[in-house]
Amino acid sequence: MSSSTDRHGTLHTPSLHVRVPDDLPVLLRSNRLAYALQLTRRKLLTVHLPVAAVLSLIAIRSWRLTVILLAAVALHYVVTCFDEAAKARTPLLGADDHGLFLRPNGIARPALHLPWPHVKELAVQRSGGVWMLCVTPRDPGEDKRAQERETAGRFYGFWHIVGYQRTVRRLGTSLFTPIVGSDPDRLLAELNALRPNR
Repeated sequence: MSSSTDRHGTLHTPSLHVRVPDDLPVLLRSNRLAYALQLTRRKLLTVHLPVAAVLSLIAIRSWRLTVILLAAVALHYVVTCFDEAAKARTPLLGADDHGLFLRPNGIARPALHLPWPHVKELAVQRSGGVWMLCVTPRDPGEDKRAQERETAGRFYGFWHIVGYQRTVRRLGTSLFTPIVGSDPDRLLAELNALRPNR
């Protein structure tokens, strides 16, 4: 008689968990500093540095005002880095012979467990200079639910939501997670080796 659950949850249906378990055969952990710098590099080049340059030109006559404005921009970037680094405290994804655990979009909680029969395709793609593991579920409704979980109950600015929607359109799924600090091809091969009858 087989059990309908394993030690981490259900075997047959997608489920949410507090975090990705630490005892899985395939586990992706990232260095927090490397994770933060990789994910904020594009924002640094396209937002923070141009804003700093414009503010410096505006306040060119007063060196004190220039220093204050540049310090404010630098502080915002540091806070953004700390926010991203906090997401890498726990594993970003993991897998065993029952299924895949991932934190969609790298969010801290919850982790989604997708049993292998619910995974249609695994792929790695680059988005914004960062490698992403993209999971296409067999049930399109799971993709929609992941988008709703990403934005529900959180205060996001307009530009964050627009950026998230662009990323979803570019990758073709809302079930993606950054894979900083790992060889994308090797990780994909390890995950595919655990999938029964692909």
